[in-house]
Amino acid sequence: MSTAEPAPGIRQLDLGAESSIGELPFPLTIGPDEYFLSRDKEGAYRLLSAICPHSWGQIVRWDNCFMCPDHGWRFELKEGVCVNGPRSRMYNFPVTVRNGQLYAEVPEDKTKWGTDNPH
Repeated sequence: MSTAEPAPGIRQLDLGAESSIGELPFPLTIGPDEYFLSRDKEGAYRLLSAICPHSWGQIVRWDNCFMCPDHGWRFELKEGVCVNGPRSRMYNFPVTVRNGQLYAEVPEDKTKWGTDNPH
């Protein structure tokens, strides 16, 4: 399998040219889904889902953090770690850069998104 081929059950999202990305975290809409492109503490790109891991509400950018208006959970901007509630984090996915293009690998089945997000 080449590095361009995702594993079974994973879909590869083309996030566009790295040069077209504005200030991070950068909002992205891909099909019906909304995300934020960010960089983690080590400087690697991460794709953060705008779906709350608590009750699947819509996360928004709010002041200097992300927030789910449904229950007030707030998440920091780099890695989506919850800062005012339980040990949780936004669903997030690795991003690679190939020939100036950004690609994220996301499980096709959204019920598998939370397998590495402790609650």
